[in-house]
Amino acid sequence: MFVIATLCVVEANAQKPFSEGNIVYKVELSTADGQKYKGAYTFLFKDGQVRKELVMDNGYRDITLINSNKNTLYTLQERDGKKYAIQLNMEDDLLKKQKRFKDFRILREEKLAKPQAGQPVYRIVLMYKDSTTTDIVCNKEWKPALPYTWNRFPDAPFIPLTFSYKEENGVSMVFTAEKMEASPVLTSMFSIPQDYKIITNKEYRQLRN
Repeated sequence: MFVIATLCVVEANAQKPFSEGNIVYKVELSTADGQKYKGAYTFLFKDGQVRKELVMDNGYRDITLINSNKNTLYTLQERDGKKYAIQLNMEDDLLKKQKRFKDFRILREEKLAKPQAGQPVYRIVLMYKDSTTTDIVCNKEWKPALPYTWNRFPDAPFIPLTFSYKEENGVSMVFTAEKMEASPVLTSMFSIPQDYKIITNKEYRQLRN
């Protein structure tokens, strides 16, 4: 009886990979010169694939497609009325950029009484290898199915629901999850639309010059 009870407790506390569903964040962006914008950041998950779509009220839109099964990474962009699926390199354009955020430590945590996005949450303080810290609100019952889903939280044992950061150019962004739901997602959401032309990152940079 004791063994069975112990196993039940362990199973109840085991983290579940968030392998299919969606998370929708409210986004608030501030520039170095004081301009403010709002938007939404939607994450979709299914079978080792992630779709991230950032839409801002100033017209900016960016879609990222990650497929861990094929080891592919694309960003969908529009330029001069044309649509491009820019093929990126998983190692150089994603994993290397996350290295500075790996191996963070959790300094403090506290369980919050009020849920967020329908989920029980904790407020935690993280410290990175360079000794910088950040405060976030997260859900600890779920964890990312892909360890590199969130750039600032690689290998995270949690799902970040409220977090913020400031870029070197002075742009700061605050993300607040309003919805987190484990539910079926259409496979088509992870495909490159037929009206997008697939090009390399080098070719896209040439278009911008």
